[in-house]
Amino acid sequence: MAENSSENESNIIKLVDEETGEEFEMAVIDGFEYKEKQYCVLLTMDDEDEMVIAERIDNPDGSISLQTIDESDEDEIYDYYEELCDEYIDDEDESEE
Repeated sequence: MAENSSENESNIIKLVDEETGEEFEMAVIDGFEYKEKQYCVLLTMDDEDEMVIAERIDNPDGSISLQTIDESDEDEIYDYYEELCDEYIDDEDESEE
């Protein structure tokens, strides 16, 4: 499922599911690179606060699209992001000492 995005100053984006036309608002809370691809970490704006990682695609026309991650890569990418977060927390703990 591919999704298009439009971003504003507050890092809240509107995603449109290309298959269903359904719109979602999400907060962009982080971004990272993994295996030469860019990813955005998104947080749902509803009552359930779900974290989603999507691949960032820079289109030739200058627009940005977000695409869901292939299921076969999902665990690897989420595990990598978790490692990045753990490293950041460890670095923060060391700087406080």
